[in-house]
Amino acid sequence: MKKTVSLLMAVLLLFVLLAGCAGGGERTLVVANWKGYGSDSEYAVEQFEKANNCKVVHQYYDSLEQMLTMIRQGGNGKIDVVLSNMAYTDTAKKEGLISAIDTSKLENYASLQESLKEVEDVVDEEGKVYGVPWMWGTTALGYNKEAVGKEIDSWSALWDEANQGKVTMFDDHITAVLVAAMYIGEEDPYNADLSKIEEALMALKKNCKLYWTSYDSFAKPYSAGEITMGPLWSGAATQLNATGVDVEYVYPKEGVVAWTDYWCMVEGTKNEDLAMKWIDWMSSEDFQKEYSSDLEGQPPVPANVKVQETLSDDVRKALYIDGDMPEKLYFQKAIPEETNQAWLDLWNKVKAAQ
Repeated sequence: MKKTVSLLMAVLLLFVLLAGCAGGGERTLVVANWKGYGSDSEYAVEQFEKANNCKVVHQYYDSLEQMLTMIRQGGNGKIDVVLSNMAYTDTAKKEGLISAIDTSKLENYASLQESLKEVEDVVDEEGKVYGVPWMWGTTALGYNKEAVGKEIDSWSALWDEANQGKVTMFDDHITAVLVAAMYIGEEDPYNADLSKIEEALMALKKNCKLYWTSYDSFAKPYSAGEITMGPLWSGAATQLNATGVDVEYVYPKEGVVAWTDYWCMVEGTKNEDLAMKWIDWMSSEDFQKEYSSDLEGQPPVPANVKVQETLSDDVRKALYIDGDMPEKLYFQKAIPEETNQAWLDLWNKVKAAQ
């Protein structure tokens, strides 16, 4: 009888241990983002993993169109959180690719910049929030002053014959159309004459050596002297200068493209509580303060107001917010599907032209 009781107790203990491992063991949070964009840094991942007894795995994309494709084709249930720019958050929201976020469960939401929280692209008609602001920045003009031999303050430099074969363009149809619209002097770049935009971009193609999609695809040819100028993210300019590669980053007089990145929770995640904790961690003072000062990590401007207020003069200068912002600041935003497709078709036509 004693042997039977002992055996029964051993079986019960094994069952409890197995159940504990299955229910309370280490979980995995899958994060989709650009490679090298803050969330995959050691100080981001290790602190979160330790605090939440989990493993963080990143899946990378090279464009926001690719990001949408990832969560359209098998992302649901396999990717938990995704970083999306404002213009693409609206698309993901309308397609049911992301879930509404209960912001009352986020400790740091109240500290985030109000103007970034209220945009309609991330909030539906019922007031449900689908994106939590993380960072914002600009896409302006980056150039090699030594190679060019003069200061530049206009997008027109990209079209200058003197720079033939030395120009690069960000391979993003929205950015391309907006830059061309500013260059030709359109009053409202979002309602530009597409025939004039096509003409301008075809002319620019004669000067363009390559199209870049990621930090490395700009930084490597720029550092090697193969290109000297092109539209560039503010964070990328910060990182280049911090790593000893000189780049002048200026706000052209015709206007500047601006953007905001938002953390979103993918519809169907099996780790909703962990996803919420991740979004809150990304919004926190501790993380955003460390990331903002990590100039080699390509930081844009933090959305956490408390962090913004404590940035040193050196960091503000490195993030290009030490002076007045341009009056003509055109934020990337959602555009009607027909317009988006027309812009995309135009951009693909330009790139395919001989």
